[in-house]
Amino acid sequence: MDIIRLKGNDKQLYSLVAHLVMDEEVIRYNLNYPYKTSPDYEWFVATDNNGTTLGFIPVKLEGGKATINNYYVAEDDRIVFSALLKEITKVVPSGFEIESVTQVRHVPEFEKNGFSVVLCWKRYVKMRIFSDEEKRI
Repeated sequence: MDIIRLKGNDKQLYSLVAHLVMDEEVIRYNLNYPYKTSPDYEWFVATDNNGTTLGFIPVKLEGGKATINNYYVAEDDRIVFSALLKEITKVVPSGFEIESVTQVRHVPEFEKNGFSVVLCWKRYVKMRIFSDEEKRI
């Protein structure tokens, strides 16, 4: 598996994810919320050896914060989730706060990769990676 990192307006991004973000099943996976991008986003796309897209996580970098929101991983594959989240935490600039708006069913995958729950809603959970010196709720 390869993890490809692309800017939110990179032409290669469209060839890797456009067929997914417009697919009804993938939109349902995202609880019927559309996917967004702009130059403020960096996309992390997992592909197999044949170039097939296995999943993606867009990260919005703004104001010292890296925010994960609206992602897709085929069949909720734990290996793909872990690879994407590890790559994100590895490359986000130091000093950036990393948080996620996570679907309730994916909380265990994010927790396994260092995220902690900050706030719970009905269908989503706000999660964050805390530094060692920060207090966790």
